[in-house]
Amino acid sequence: MSTKNSNKLSILIASYLEPEYVHMIQELDKRIIVNYHPYLLRQPRYPADHDGHPISRTKKQEEQWIQLLKQADILFDFDQTHLHDLPEINPDIKWIQATSSGIGQLIDDLNYHTRLPNTIFTTASGIHAQPLAEFCLLSMLMHSRKLTYMMNRQSQKHWERYAGNDLLEKTVLILGMGKIGKRIAEIAHTLGMKVIGITRTKSHRGNIQIDDIVIDTSKHLYKYLNKTDYLILSVPHTPQTDKLIGETELNMLPKGAILINIARGNVVDEQALIKSLYKGQLDGAYLDVFEKEPLPKESPLWSMPNVLISPHSASTSIRENYLITELFCDNLKLYLKNQPLINVFNTKRLY
Repeated sequence: MSTKNSNKLSILIASYLEPEYVHMIQELDKRIIVNYHPYLLRQPRYPADHDGHPISRTKKQEEQWIQLLKQADILFDFDQTHLHDLPEINPDIKWIQATSSGIGQLIDDLNYHTRLPNTIFTTASGIHAQPLAEFCLLSMLMHSRKLTYMMNRQSQKHWERYAGNDLLEKTVLILGMGKIGKRIAEIAHTLGMKVIGITRTKSHRGNIQIDDIVIDTSKHLYKYLNKTDYLILSVPHTPQTDKLIGETELNMLPKGAILINIARGNVVDEQALIKSLYKGQLDGAYLDVFEKEPLPKESPLWSMPNVLISPHSASTSIRENYLITELFCDNLKLYLKNQPLINVFNTKRLY
C-alpha cells in the first residue's frame, strides 16, 4: 500500500471533478494523498464530461503532469492525454478506476492487459443504469405514443385526432442482463410488459420479476426474436458480440419491431440496420451508439424520420460524478483493507 516516495497512497485524479467530490475522497482516510490540479486537466464541455476540451500544456506543466503520473499509485479515471504511453510512464500503477462501464475495447486496443499486467482495472458498472433505462423507456414511449407524429402536427398547427398504442403486454427482449439490463427489466415489468432477458452468464432473478431469462446461445436468441416488439441491446462489445445483430437477426423480428441500442455501435451491422429501416422491416430505431462516432454527416440515419439519434449521451447525467465518486470511495475503503474491489474488469472477457 506504500507509495514510491512515502508510506501514503498517492491518488491522481485524471479528469475534471467538482471540488466537493475531491473533498469526499480527501477526507476518506489519512493514509492517502489526493493530487488534483484542474489547470492541468481538460476542461469539461458539459456536466460529467470525462474527455473534455483539448488541452495544450506548457513544457513546465507537461513535466509536472508526467511527474504526477509517475508518482501515482491509483488513477481516478484514465488520463486521456497519455493513454498510449502510460505503461511506460508508470508501469507500476496499482489500480485505475474508470468512469465508464465499457472499457473493454480501450484496454484491448492499448494492450493494457499485457503492458500493465499487475494493474487492477475497475469499471463504473451500474452508475449509468438509471439514465440508460430511462432512455429506453423514453424510446418505447416515443414510439408507442407517437411523439414524433404529435410534434410534426404541432409544427404544422394541424389538429387531427389519432390513436397511439400501449406498452402493456408488449414483449421486450433485452440482450445483456447486467445492471443496466436488470434496471430496464424492472421498469418494463412495472409497465406490464412481457420481459425476456438473455445473458452470457448465469444470472439470478433476485427481486426482478421477469418472464424468462436464459443463457445466451444462438438457439435462444432466434427462439425469441420473432416474438419481440422491442429489442434492446445492452451487451458489452467483445469479439463474441461484434455484429451480433445483422440482416439475419433483423429479418427474424416481426415486421414493425423497434430496435434500441445502448450497447456499442459495432454490436449491430449498421448497413443491415439501414436496409431494414428502408424496407419497413423495422418500424424505428433509437440509437445512442454507432459504428463510427461522431456519426458521419453523410449517414442516411440522420434524415430518417423513424430514427432517434443520441450522440452517445444517453448514459450521462448531472448526478454521474457524485455517483462515481461514491463508488470510488467504497472501492478505496476496500483497497485499504486489502479486500476485493467492486466492478473488477476481466481482461479475458473484456467486461
